[in-house]
Amino acid sequence: MTKLLGSLIVITGWITSAQAASQCAEVAEDLKAMQKAQQNISDSLIGNHSSFASILEGYSDTLSTSATLGQPVTKEAVTNMNESAKAFRLRGQNAQKLNIKLNQASDQVIAKAIECLKSRR
Repeated sequence: MTKLLGSLIVITGWITSAQAASQCAEVAEDLKAMQKAQQNISDSLIGNHSSFASILEGYSDTLSTSATLGQPVTKEAVTNMNESAKAFRLRGQNAQKLNIKLNQASDQVIAKAIECLKSRR
């Protein structure tokens, strides 16, 4: 009976340890995925700034050329500038939504990491 009880305790400990190891491995994978998502967001933000700068340079060139030729700014140029502003604003809103989701996922991963660390004690 004592041997059986001892064996059950060892098996239970082994199962708990295996579950903890599995949980910790899952947390590690979640952290890697979170890191990749954060890198994608950073890359997107960098791309947005670069695109915005290029578009502004293009509009600046158009306006400079028009001014040099004594021509007024065309309605098309103003419309294009407004459409670009709307597009960049929408991209910013989408990035905010994505960032909120990433923060929520980060909170979940942190909670898993805490549980994993607690189970390792």
